[in-house]
Amino acid sequence: MTEMFVSEQKKDVRERIEREALKIVLFGSDELAIPELTDLGEITEPSDLGNLDSFSIILLILALEDAYGVPLLDDMAGFGGKNFDDLADFVVERLPGRADGQG
Repeated sequence: MTEMFVSEQKKDVRERIEREALKIVLFGSDELAIPELTDLGEITEPSDLGNLDSFSIILLILALEDAYGVPLLDDMAGFGGKNFDDLADFVVERLPGRADGQG
């Protein structure tokens, strides 16, 4: 496996993070209780971890654990990242079959 493979893994994980974060924000919005909602209105797409509250971050981490089959929540104490790229790196480092032989 090559550095290119790890880069593709990170891209895929980053895209998953963005999708999951948006779902969490949308499903947590009171605006979605309105059946006629066709415009996102006040809801903004999260662009980094700072756009999420702590509960939403936990939901995101649990969704990523489920998607990739790796434990993440217990290791979050050692996570110092602030954005989705940092989180993608954190997840990729824990995936089985990493190019560097770890994971």
